[in-house]
Amino acid sequence: MSLTTKIPGLRIITRTLEYINRLAPLQEFADYDEYWETRADDGRVSRVLDRHKVIAGLIDDGASVLDIGCGDCAFQQHLLRAKPGCKPLGLDTSTTAVQLAQAQGCNAQAIDPTMRLKDQVTDHWDVVTLMEVIEHVADAEDLMRQVLELKPSRIFVTIPNVGCLKHRLRLMFGGRFPITTIIYHMKEHLRFWTAKDFRQWVGEFDLEVRSIHGQFSHGDRLVEWATRKHPSLFAPQVIYELRLRR
Repeated sequence: MSLTTKIPGLRIITRTLEYINRLAPLQEFADYDEYWETRADDGRVSRVLDRHKVIAGLIDDGASVLDIGCGDCAFQQHLLRAKPGCKPLGLDTSTTAVQLAQAQGCNAQAIDPTMRLKDQVTDHWDVVTLMEVIEHVADAEDLMRQVLELKPSRIFVTIPNVGCLKHRLRLMFGGRFPITTIIYHMKEHLRFWTAKDFRQWVGEFDLEVRSIHGQFSHGDRLVEWATRKHPSLFAPQVIYELRLRR
């Protein structure tokens, strides 16, 4: 075992230096059907992620939950294990993703992105989730307006945090744009927010951030502590709980 592996501080520095100089991912895909086919081939499906656990813990058992951009419905699978009384529905524009979800017994529906959500699903949901979705959408403003037309009581949005310290270091010292949890190609993410930018952005919809949580995927206990304690600076991905201003 190397000295770098043994000492937590050196591990953090080594990983940071590797990230600062990492090449941008440029594995092309034609559309999000091909994207999900590739993810399935690579075994990147049905994985329980930190955001699934955090959000499920904040949702009341028995709530109706609409998961927009559900992908393979990994969140729905975890939610029903954690809160079996919930009534979830997953939506996605990728028919491949929906087929993967339905093959796991999930309640999922393919939607037409040219039609408004209110014309494809019923309204008045207790909870709407958009997990790693709005950064993929050119007109995220219109998507949020469509979500509000469904009259949810609570909205959970998870997005990459471009203001994360490691992204700042990559840009400053590596001269490279942040790789914001992109899997295959830099074209995956079209929009970017820091925590301050996101608070300003949701304010335009008369929404407020009720809580913010850092997502932790791997690393040392020190990294997890910093991610949970100061998500706007240390978390590469964040979870925002939103509600309408009273």
